[in-house]
Amino acid sequence: MLSKWCPVKFGIKLITTLFISLLAGSAAARTTQDYLPADSKLDPAVPSPESVLGWEVGDWHVSHDKLVQYMQALAAASPRVTIKVIGYTYEQRPLLQLAITSAENQQNLESLRSAHLQGQGPLVVWLGYSIHGDEPSGSNASMLAAYYLASSRSPFVENLLAGSIILIDPSINPDGLNRFASWANSNAGNIPVADPVTRQHVQNWPGARTNHYWFDLNRDWLPLVHPASRARIVEFHRWLPHVLTDHHEQGSYPGFFFQPGVPSRQNPLTPSENLELTRALAMYHSSAMDSAGQPHFTEDTFDDFYYGKGSTYPDINGSIGILFEQRAIRGQELSTSNGAETFRMAVANHLRMSLSTLRGSWELRQRLIEYQAGFAGAMLDRAASKDFRAWVIGDDADPARARAFLDRLELHRIEFRPLGETIRAGGQEFIPGHAWVIPARQRQFGLIEAMMEKRTEFEDETFYDVSAWTQPLAYNLPFTTLGKMPATEEPTESSSGLPPDHQALAWTIPWQQMDAAPLLQALLSEGVKVRTAMKPFSAQTGSGLQPFLAGTLLIQAGIQEPEALPKAIEILSNAALSGLAVHSLSNTLTATGPDFGSKHFPIVRPIKPLIIGGKGTSSYGVGEQWFLLDQHLKIASPIVELPHLDTVDLQEYTHLLMADGDYSALRNGAESEIISWVKNGGVLLTINRAATWAESLCFDNDPANCETDEPGDSAVEPVAPRAYSDFEDDKAQQVIGGAIVSSMVDLSHPLAFGYQRPELPIFRRGTTELAPSQNPYSTPVRYTNSPLMAGFIGDERLEAIKGQPAVIAEKTGEGLLVRFANTPLFRGFWRGTEKLFINALYFAQVVNATEIPELAPKPKPKSTHN
Repeated sequence: MLSKWCPVKFGIKLITTLFISLLAGSAAARTTQDYLPADSKLDPAVPSPESVLGWEVGDWHVSHDKLVQYMQALAAASPRVTIKVIGYTYEQRPLLQLAITSAENQQNLESLRSAHLQGQGPLVVWLGYSIHGDEPSGSNASMLAAYYLASSRSPFVENLLAGSIILIDPSINPDGLNRFASWANSNAGNIPVADPVTRQHVQNWPGARTNHYWFDLNRDWLPLVHPASRARIVEFHRWLPHVLTDHHEQGSYPGFFFQPGVPSRQNPLTPSENLELTRALAMYHSSAMDSAGQPHFTEDTFDDFYYGKGSTYPDINGSIGILFEQRAIRGQELSTSNGAETFRMAVANHLRMSLSTLRGSWELRQRLIEYQAGFAGAMLDRAASKDFRAWVIGDDADPARARAFLDRLELHRIEFRPLGETIRAGGQEFIPGHAWVIPARQRQFGLIEAMMEKRTEFEDETFYDVSAWTQPLAYNLPFTTLGKMPATEEPTESSSGLPPDHQALAWTIPWQQMDAAPLLQALLSEGVKVRTAMKPFSAQTGSGLQPFLAGTLLIQAGIQEPEALPKAIEILSNAALSGLAVHSLSNTLTATGPDFGSKHFPIVRPIKPLIIGGKGTSSYGVGEQWFLLDQHLKIASPIVELPHLDTVDLQEYTHLLMADGDYSALRNGAESEIISWVKNGGVLLTINRAATWAESLCFDNDPANCETDEPGDSAVEPVAPRAYSDFEDDKAQQVIGGAIVSSMVDLSHPLAFGYQRPELPIFRRGTTELAPSQNPYSTPVRYTNSPLMAGFIGDERLEAIKGQPAVIAEKTGEGLLVRFANTPLFRGFWRGTEKLFINALYFAQVVNATEIPELAPKPKPKSTHN
């Protein structure tokens, strides 16, 4: 039973007293009692943070191990608190979840959770802190919030816990939090320095905002690339809180922000009642900040559009997500336009917002419970109003890529079933065994619609983050809507493949498989000789005659070193048993296409890439490359910082990987060394601004051929006047925050090996435009003439890329210069273009020169005169 399910209602006077007492403490609060309400009536048996840490909250930045230590001590001492580890980070730090409720409720936690999911249980509020590691005031405040709820015997807290379950995620990004705590504490002085230029306030590259691989976890609630995100989303759906808070910091505005964001930029798929409830909660936040004399604002700057953030993902799942943005202090003290502000003040503000959330949610609990209870019905009604009944999605002959997509659907609690009949729709064919049906009529209709739609029209054309994220396009999987539900089958366990024939003369691995690249790397690491097909062919296999595309891997038994052959068979067997298609061949003469002994099956040599990072480069872009190499390809991935590049012997490496960034710090000496290295066989792989920088390199043997004419003194056109108020809208027309565009791929080019369809969705972010190549064979990917597929791009920017190159690969001497206008590894989830990058790693070496020799001039006729 839920204890005290009908508590007495508090009067306005008592509630006001509670929060004024909380907020009236000195802005430079020092003790736990200074942070908390005066009437807290703290239980002396429950340890305070300072009794475990050895110092007061706000004096130092709490490291993750100390945070865990305190939360465990709290759970051990208070019958109101249970704690569980829901997962681990890359650095093996535990992800904690505290459940705080009355001691009686703790005895019935699972039954209460079940009742809540049926719309009949207690209020559930989730407090989530510091998903960005260098926004630490939230995690530091989490200790105070947990202590207050575990220790206070005030009437408010006792009634709150009798009718609520409070979930606390004290550190959403433990690796980043720990990285920043180390930085801030190691640069702290005995006398606080408020000057913003001091080292404590200015982190070294890459900073601590991100996770271990330098990804922003607050963009990963939808893609679920990282283990911390996957563990958190499982718990979100286990509990489905009525309210979820997301505690952040920002460095641009003098006041504290809380949602709603800009109303015109709320995602139109979010129910309107969500905005009404968010506004109702905002009144409690505003009252709390007013009582403390703290500046604050709402419905400005930030938005609620992209569902991959912690404050917006709940909005399409029947919960209310709340973003909090405290003015970042980060050190001990900072001079701002408000005066000197301290880290303790930042901690106090996040505690205020935690308690104002609890207060507002408690008073609005009936509305919140009813809203969530009716959400499923509202989504079913929305689904019924559409002119389609399902989506169908195919595997594109790559079950692993499709499985990766379906795994995300499962984590989001989205229902799907195997297709049971062959259908043609949207100009495509979908067949059983290779396609799945996602019914529209399900509770998660809103979320799946958000993941599948290709919206191109918007009320407001300014976006805080991306404007499109269509998931099947990210995985480059064929999909369409269906006017009626087709026949479906019962889900079955996917069967593992059969091991290859150990006595075969050769084995082939189709390159279109997502897991073929890690297999190739495993083979190369063991000294196995691998070839790749430059042209399509067909060959007799154990399963009959099979066609193979260019890029297919070929392992010939007869050319392997004695110690390498058993390793090759073991690796291939393990891959086949895990589901990868590995074909055994008893004859090395092909049925059609080139034979294996011809020049059309070159050896793939091992690669040794070097990633360039450091100040001036995008830590996100560098992290994407590191993540791919380290996590997916399982290859050592050294990273050298830009200022140290001149200490590196480039001849030790096959590839230089340059993510988006400013490379102007590379002077003539370094540029000349890179040019020479490329000419001698190196592969220079550049993305976004790095690609623009690479265009300035002179690879011509005669530098005079690289000189450009100086611009003349042409008359400057007068600028048409615009209203000052038009600036933000005009700026939005020029910014590409993130949209999806269509491209056409030259399937014969080695950088396109593994693709079966020439149409390829690309994620476009930023405004890089590549200078076209003078070689007509060097552009494997170019934008279509009608490129916009989803999201927003201003007319001028859209016109500029029509038919233009998206990827250029130019042979330079013995090496290759590859230029990407957009990152093909966007946030680790744009798996559809990932193969372009992988091909540039392994197949750049098989790209041949394509310079057609000029015709010799006709000989002059001999003179007939003496």
